[in-house]
Amino acid sequence: MEDDNYPHQGEIYLIRALKTIGDTKKRPAVVVSINVRNQLSSSVLVVPLTSDLTSGETPTRILIEAGEGGLLTDSLALCDNISAIRQVYLEQGPYGAISPQSRQLIQQGLKLRSLSFNSLFYWER
Repeated sequence: MEDDNYPHQGEIYLIRALKTIGDTKKRPAVVVSINVRNQLSSSVLVVPLTSDLTSGETPTRILIEAGEGGLLTDSLALCDNISAIRQVYLEQGPYGAISPQSRQLIQQGLKLRSLSFNSLFYWER
């Protein structure tokens, strides 16, 4: 029998404030690392969410509508702020899981973020 007691890709958790990216409060985040990693590692990769929509949707900031994954308000998935965190920092949840369509959009946002970083790195040499 498999142990299913680990965070799954696409699930939303409330996470501790990530001081490394300037957070001062707990916030929801979506787990983006693959399930086998989540099961075997003490950390997970997450994309934080914000209900501050003033910056608007961009290719790396994906709108997740209220109700999806248990979110109470429309939120932006901040793909440009992907973080590795210890699983003990997943303080509450999972509240639910985002749709396959939203997972695909976040995956595309993460790819764009990675391409952007690689391009900057190349030109900075």
